[in-house]
Amino acid sequence: MYLITTALAYTNGPLHLGHVRSTYIPADILYKYLKLRGEEVIHVGGTDNHGVPILLRAEKEGKKPEEIVEYYHKRIKEDLDSLGIEFDVFGKTHSEIHIKTAQEFYLKLAENGYIYEKEIEQFYCENCKKFLPDRYVEGLCPYCGGEARGDHCESCGRHLEPFELREPYCVICGSKNLKVKKSIHYFFKLSALKEELENYIKNAKEMPEHVKNLALNWIKELHDWDISRDIPWGVPIPGTDKVMYVWLEAPIGYISFTKMLGEEYYKKYWLNKDSKIYHFIGKDITVHHAVFWPGMLIAHSSYNLPSAVISGGYLTLEGKKMSTSKGWVIWIKDFVEKFDSDYLRYYLVMAAPLFKDCDFSLEEFQKKVNNELINIIGNFTHRVLTFTYRKFKKVPLVEIEESEILKLIDETVEEYDKLIREFKFRDALNKVLHLAIKGNEYFQKEEPWNIKDEEKLKEVLYLSCKLVKAISYLLYPYMPNKSRELLNIMNEELDLELRGRELKKPKIVFKKIEDKDIEEFRNKYLKEGEKVEEIDISYLEKIDLRVGKIVEAEDIKKSKKLLKLIVDLGDEKRQIVSGIKEFYKPEELIGKKVIVVCNLKPAKLCGVLSEGMILAAEDESGVSLLTVDRDIKEGSKVR
Repeated sequence: MYLITTALAYTNGPLHLGHVRSTYIPADILYKYLKLRGEEVIHVGGTDNHGVPILLRAEKEGKKPEEIVEYYHKRIKEDLDSLGIEFDVFGKTHSEIHIKTAQEFYLKLAENGYIYEKEIEQFYCENCKKFLPDRYVEGLCPYCGGEARGDHCESCGRHLEPFELREPYCVICGSKNLKVKKSIHYFFKLSALKEELENYIKNAKEMPEHVKNLALNWIKELHDWDISRDIPWGVPIPGTDKVMYVWLEAPIGYISFTKMLGEEYYKKYWLNKDSKIYHFIGKDITVHHAVFWPGMLIAHSSYNLPSAVISGGYLTLEGKKMSTSKGWVIWIKDFVEKFDSDYLRYYLVMAAPLFKDCDFSLEEFQKKVNNELINIIGNFTHRVLTFTYRKFKKVPLVEIEESEILKLIDETVEEYDKLIREFKFRDALNKVLHLAIKGNEYFQKEEPWNIKDEEKLKEVLYLSCKLVKAISYLLYPYMPNKSRELLNIMNEELDLELRGRELKKPKIVFKKIEDKDIEEFRNKYLKEGEKVEEIDISYLEKIDLRVGKIVEAEDIKKSKKLLKLIVDLGDEKRQIVSGIKEFYKPEELIGKKVIVVCNLKPAKLCGVLSEGMILAAEDESGVSLLTVDRDIKEGSKVR
């Protein structure tokens, strides 16, 4: 039994290409394949409807949050339907069944001793007379100086805390008259689950390695989790005037939405230990699903834990990071109005392995579709079906005990099955492409147009049609519409059996993408020729980079992310505040040689003066400080 879930889409906007590449298409491929095999499987999905961004949008547009939620819930489902993505249930977190389930879950955590109260400091807007959660505060990023929210900088991508912002202001009224006030919040005792979480991750046999590594890195230093918010929109915490933080209540949607199918499904998939649970998500929420969510389930003590968290990589657009705020994005609705949805499914799988980041290029999309789908799969299937129709009007049935072609089909089906179950969707699809390549080679070598012996001709066409049928079957999870079109011509069903039925007159199933199609789409939705911005070398000459040695390091108590460092630059020592607390202990840093930006304008972070910035690299596994590959004296200039 398999329960497949997809990350709950947030109802403050429609879906773009990045959403479906990392999450919905791979989940749908596995779901369709397991159904094809006759296995017990359900796909549970839906939308995430609570939290600050939706409340903010509603306030700015003069609407109720419910209106925003209803509109985008419908739009998101339409986007997914347009790509042929199937669900057994597609729910909303703003629903009676979810709110009740989330509150019961919370009370169970409290009963088990995992919830406690704590006084915290928050920004308070004197003008609005309200506490300001992170996204209600905006200002300047302390690292790059760009415009930033209280939790994130859009320019440099860093995670932030409201107190780190320079020149913070309230996004509701624009006031900079912000005070720091104390408030009682509720915390989830995540730190108490370190040992259980570590054991779970290490023993999760199907968990992808990159997810395991990231989770284990986070588990080393777990912090308790503030799971309450001072806003009116969300799931009310029983007995309080606060609502649950969306990352506490939203994943519970996987349970509450399953309940929508009935008690039988809820018990089968969440309480029966024989059930396997696969969460398909984007890599930006890997930690939430591989650490926080399993921690909640362990603390609750009743439910199955995920068998695997399948975390898809990021998708850039024409070499640049997608940005909805800057309009550098392709929406699903726009794309499928111009191009076949199955072509998009194919390209997004074949562009790169699921766990890797990749780029969406209109030219590469065209090339891949035309050179692989059209020239290989389309060419082979059309040649075979057209020739067979002309000769016999039906698929000839021949008894063949042994054949290299039949052996190849059996081997491909077996390898394909193994790869899909290992979440290697690109590799499995390449097996289908390889089958078509071999089919073309076989058809060309046998030259059926020159065969005079009718029995021999029937044998060649039978084996060729067996290949077409196998390709159609294996292609279905990836390209359901094109697969059905091929099967319709063959008058066949969705399986591997060949029945020898009357053929319909073949038509071209895989149509070429023309240059004008790409040009028209680009002109309408993307700025012509826009590239990653290039800079002149003079920009680099303005930055004073030097080698520094960390001689002191200490915790900044008021921050979850910041450490105070004293760095020796040879002729002086600088105090630098750095957001690396989650990845380095203070004592680990002493003596490290790092690269320092020395001419950055001083700024106060959490009230502590910072006189520079140390450079670091970041990926899904965490942060790594930039250093030198040999011992070099402090103050040496980096060129």
